[in-house]
Amino acid sequence: MAHPDENFRNLLRRVREGSENAAWELIDRYADAIHRAVRRALDERLRPQFDSLDFVQMVWKSFFRVRNLTVRFNSPGELGAYLVTIARNKVGMEFRRRLLTEKYNVNRERSLDAERAPRTCEIRDPGPAPLEVAIAHERWDGLLRSQPAHYRQIIELKLQGHTCRDIARSLHLAECTVRRFLNRLLEKAAV
Repeated sequence: MAHPDENFRNLLRRVREGSENAAWELIDRYADAIHRAVRRALDERLRPQFDSLDFVQMVWKSFFRVRNLTVRFNSPGELGAYLVTIARNKVGMEFRRRLLTEKYNVNRERSLDAERAPRTCEIRDPGPAPLEVAIAHERWDGLLRSQPAHYRQIIELKLQGHTCRDIARSLHLAECTVRRFLNRLLEKAAV
């Protein structure tokens, strides 16, 4: 009768050689341990998103991708510990991806029932209300009507984007006169 470690090494050798039967035997031997490790590591918030068998399959995919890796293991316990560590790492990576990043964060998800519930917050336009705009236009028109014609020219040029210096030149006024008038007008408008 062969020694258990010798049977294990023989199984790994057959896996390296590509034996499908040996691969299935290895899977049968370790699948329960990997599945238990995944179930223990899988956070409650991720359970609706993932079946634990998805992680088991990811572990086997990683393991069988590099068949020569099997040379490293001298006992069934070493391989079992390695596969359980891979399982925990896969679950941990998905936990970080799904709960600690913005793009896939499951904490941002809302149930459809919550979406149908009436919203208590009111969405408000950040701009002024139509009534506020109308009042502002009325006050502005009142300020303009109360000004002499040459002052209205200063206001019109300023509204067109001209500087105080440009306005003073075009109306043959001193620049300080234009500034003083505009400052007084702003003070009146603020009241």
